[in-house]
Amino acid sequence: MAKPRTVLVASGDRLFANAASHLLRNRGWDVVGTVNDGLQALAALGRSTASTVLVIGELPRLGPTALARQVRRRWPDIGVVLFGDLSNAPATSVPTDANADTIVEALSAPPPEGTDRQTTRPESLAVLRSLTSRERLVLKLLAEGMSGPDIARQLGVSQHTVRTHMQNLYAKLNAHSKLDVVRFAAQHGLVPGETGEPGQQP
Repeated sequence: MAKPRTVLVASGDRLFANAASHLLRNRGWDVVGTVNDGLQALAALGRSTASTVLVIGELPRLGPTALARQVRRRWPDIGVVLFGDLSNAPATSVPTDANADTIVEALSAPPPEGTDRQTTRPESLAVLRSLTSRERLVLKLLAEGMSGPDIARQLGVSQHTVRTHMQNLYAKLNAHSKLDVVRFAAQHGLVPGETGEPGQQP
């Protein structure tokens, strides 16, 4: 059976997203939706029947490389095509001067094998820079052992707001547990006296 030609289009620029959607529909693809940031893309993929996602340029909140890692971990059968020079991402990358035929060919190709395992340690400093100042603060407080309610009181915000920050952190850091978050913080000197080196207790 032929692979369904269903695609989600993600772009921080609505005009690019709309133009790409129009082009793909004319090429026989079923565009199941367009989104304008990385976290929206993750949520949409969880609800849709997309067989692949086309990412055009940078995305707010969750960048293309981090998004590709999340898709490969959660839905390895979904293809990811990045329109831009992001060769380190676990995805198919096409150059910005690629024509429509090249993009459609990339969308039709199967997901790269094993790329999720090869990129489990991303450019972590870039990931750290992608965090908002509030997300970095929540990360530090989590690593210091504070609970969600404690963080909410410390920051003077609701527990719902803290949960939102934590969900964003888990997505951006490709974290599976609080322990993963604490290790990331330790490796980047956000927890005094911790190094996060292999073999040490977290």
